[in-house]
Amino acid sequence: MPATSFPETVVDDDGKIHHLIQEPLGRGGQGVVLRTRNPHIAVKLIGEFTPPSSDTAHHQTKVASKQASLRRRLEDVRLLPLPDLHMARPLAMLRDQVGYTMQLLQDMVPIRSLIVKSGEKNTAEFYRSTGGLGRRLDLLAKTAGLLARVHAIPLVYADISDNNIFVSAQTDASEVWLIDLDNLDYLSANSTGIYTPGFGAPEVVTGRAGVSTLSDAYAFAVLAFQVLAQTHPFLGDYVENGGWDDDDGTDREALAFRGEVPWIEDTQDDSNHTANGIPRHLVLSKPVRELFQRTFEAGRMDRMKRPGLSEWVDVLRRAADRVVVCPACRSSFDVTAGHCPFCPASPRPSFIHLQVNRWEPGLDESEASVVSTRAVWHQMLDAGQDSVGVVLRHVVEPVLADAEDFPVLQVRMLYRDRQRTGIAIEALSGHEVHVVLGQRIQRIEREMKLPVPRAGHEVYLHFGPLDRPHRMAVLRFQEGT
Repeated sequence: MPATSFPETVVDDDGKIHHLIQEPLGRGGQGVVLRTRNPHIAVKLIGEFTPPSSDTAHHQTKVASKQASLRRRLEDVRLLPLPDLHMARPLAMLRDQVGYTMQLLQDMVPIRSLIVKSGEKNTAEFYRSTGGLGRRLDLLAKTAGLLARVHAIPLVYADISDNNIFVSAQTDASEVWLIDLDNLDYLSANSTGIYTPGFGAPEVVTGRAGVSTLSDAYAFAVLAFQVLAQTHPFLGDYVENGGWDDDDGTDREALAFRGEVPWIEDTQDDSNHTANGIPRHLVLSKPVRELFQRTFEAGRMDRMKRPGLSEWVDVLRRAADRVVVCPACRSSFDVTAGHCPFCPASPRPSFIHLQVNRWEPGLDESEASVVSTRAVWHQMLDAGQDSVGVVLRHVVEPVLADAEDFPVLQVRMLYRDRQRTGIAIEALSGHEVHVVLGQRIQRIEREMKLPVPRAGHEVYLHFGPLDRPHRMAVLRFQEGT
């Protein structure tokens, strides 16, 4: 839809005039979203917009029919049992076009802003300047969590794409919102086949099945791979190098989106491999890579073999919590890499390693408490002078993917004359946190200052009531080199 085809203004049911900004904010499976001069309001136009024809009566009848259908759809959306989620709710129908206004937060941009544009010469610098690996994992984990909460209602989002997920514009912020709620629907045998080209699950693209929670999971995986690896999982050398003058004129891209071509990292067939994008070993941990393999190999044609959004939430959270920050270029990378892959000559970063185990209190004074031999979680906290490490709920207690995840602890390194002098710990959100001080345990009521937790002098924390099974953490400072 060319920009010149959009109207300059639209009027909603309340008589409010909205001046449209012509550059599309996003395109989905059914229409286009445009900003207005009001930074809090956006407009979605459904279908291909065309100016009124000379047959005004015919045009008005056609628009009225589509408006009636959309109005019923939006009324259904308003009746859905939506909890307090980050979703851009529909506000008002348009009068003369098929579409509606929706709320839009300021300083939010489509997640496609984290995917490099064609022609960009320095992909590594783009990656770093837009938040690096750590921010991408964090935003994707939050996106998966938001979608998992939608699925738990239970609803299907249907049209996941890089245009319908909005994230904070600033790299030091990590809000995630969903737009295009007119696509929401209950899961049923009669579900429609809405999708954005390149993101649709093969069964939806081919018409074998309608949208489902597992088609949502497939579309999310496509999006996640592009955000992390900076290339589409199916646009490999076989697809990109194919033309209309070879084979029998087959459209290889169409075949790929139908699920009839191996993905670019297929473990059984490398015919569509490509070196485009970020080298996968730099940005995909083994557990994350395995989810992509299950989705795009066995799960490509059998949706029951795909990991669901709940599994994506857990794996992405774990990957995000293992990230450390390079002291030289400020890129982020998995702690197991040792040195920054974007500037290998840089020193190893300093960080606080928070290792979490399960704690089983003794039943009485004669029975000793038991700590699990295997850690249940690991989180790396930046030890830079101006950094603040935040520990979320999922680290310190078992949390379902569709449950709210909020900060429970803040840890920051204390400095004097650029020398580390200790750490400051503060409990957040009213969470019950205790610190071990010698032979006694004390609840943290306000910010508490402690020595740097070096080997042999670690800091021990307990989360939750001490007389019940809970998680406990050991904090150890790891000096960089």
